[in-house]
Amino acid sequence: MLLTLLIALAPFQARSSALDQATAAFQKGAYKEVVAFAQAQASPADAPRLAYLAGEAQLALGAPQEAEASFRAVLKERPRAIPAQVGLGRAQLAQDKLAEAETTLAAALAAAPKDVGALTAHGLLASLLGRAEEARKQLALAYELDAANALTVRGYVEVLLRANDTLAAADVIERFEKAHPKHPLGPFLLAWTMEIDGEDEQALEHYQLALERDADFLDAHKNLAILCHTLSNTYQVRERVELAYAHYERYFELGGKDAALQAMFADLVKFKDRILGAEK
Repeated sequence: MLLTLLIALAPFQARSSALDQATAAFQKGAYKEVVAFAQAQASPADAPRLAYLAGEAQLALGAPQEAEASFRAVLKERPRAIPAQVGLGRAQLAQDKLAEAETTLAAALAAAPKDVGALTAHGLLASLLGRAEEARKQLALAYELDAANALTVRGYVEVLLRANDTLAAADVIERFEKAHPKHPLGPFLLAWTMEIDGEDEQALEHYQLALERDADFLDAHKNLAILCHTLSNTYQVRERVELAYAHYERYFELGGKDAALQAMFADLVKFKDRILGAEK
């Protein structure tokens, strides 16, 4: 999938060391490194592909404003690059720029009606705008076209959960888990579903299983931190406080930039330092 997207941005040429390193880092999920390599000096021919990788990494890190700038840099050089158009739409969506995202993603979908990324992103937008039937149809088509695409599977589950169809969501998760038994997304999505159902202890276990499969899974650290923070009973349960702290800390060590999470972590740090006598 990543190779396909990179090829779509420019004809094949000898790749720079920075592009090779950024691509390898992206495939490992080392998103902070991806951004660093993308900012390194590279040949002009590689600049759009590096900017695209940086945008995807910045989205994963919770930095949609930076991602928007990266995708715009790609489109300045490759205005018809569908992956970059979709990335721009996703960055706008992450900033709640719903009208702008609608324009961007509708254009991408019109240019490539069966592009899995465009279908997924536009379906998520439609779901947020309350157009549940449209969202479900678009995600179902994206899933039919590429059931192994992690972003599509995650998007489909999100749309189904927003529509309160937990049975259908569970079926999508089960199929993905069966086809990819070592992938961290399966237990992550199952944990997410359990959390929505109020099965907090089971959710904790499955987020931890996702991290056993990928110790650097950013969103698993994020969700675990928030859930443990919530389950600390206003900081009364020491074990939950300490676990929340550990996952917040790891999230930020990996380069996570979610602003809301930063505020929550700051509150937790004050409590932990004062009551538990722990060092930051």
